[in-house]
Amino acid sequence: MRKAGGIWAGLMTLTGIMVGVLGGLGRAADPPTVVAAGEWSKAVADARSRAVRGRLVVGEKVPSADRREVAVYVELQEASEAIGESLQVYCDVGRSDFRPEYKGGLRCELRDKGGQPVKSAPFPFGGAVPKSEWLTLPPDGTIRVRSSPFGISRPKAMALAPDLGGMWVIEDGDANKYTLSGTFTVDPADGISPPKSGHVWRGKIELPQVEIVGRKK
Repeated sequence: MRKAGGIWAGLMTLTGIMVGVLGGLGRAADPPTVVAAGEWSKAVADARSRAVRGRLVVGEKVPSADRREVAVYVELQEASEAIGESLQVYCDVGRSDFRPEYKGGLRCELRDKGGQPVKSAPFPFGGAVPKSEWLTLPPDGTIRVRSSPFGISRPKAMALAPDLGGMWVIEDGDANKYTLSGTFTVDPADGISPPKSGHVWRGKIELPQVEIVGRKK
């Protein structure tokens, strides 16, 4: 009986470990909480009248009591007047070229309550970033694409980094209201081809501003 009891205890311990592991995986997979979302842009049609519209979304994850990760996303929605084939959209969110002449991907600006631009600051980073890749956007479909690098946070502040080009830090208790706006340009370079056949959409979307408010102390 002692041997059987030992086996039973071992199984119970293993079950507890598995439940803990699965529970941890469940928490890790929890989606971010949307803290701000802009209005949808005007639909932008290409030469074949295939249209896409977009908006900015800001999400937040709280891994621990003293750390929260804020990320900027672009939501894209197929908005053609007629039903057609799925669109192939190149989302250049992993770019590392931030020169003004390079127009691909997401470009954002933050303004204060007076409408003045807030200068971003460079920051050291050696972690993971979203990958530039082709996405399929079906008729009347919507996708959300992360632009921010992963794992960025600052103590007692909101660290807002749409890409590796710069970051804004809004301290907790900052009573000012800010607005984040941007453009999302889809114009893949020659030689960057979609992995599957379909209509390649190109265009520039003007993303309406979204209000950003710091956390109260």
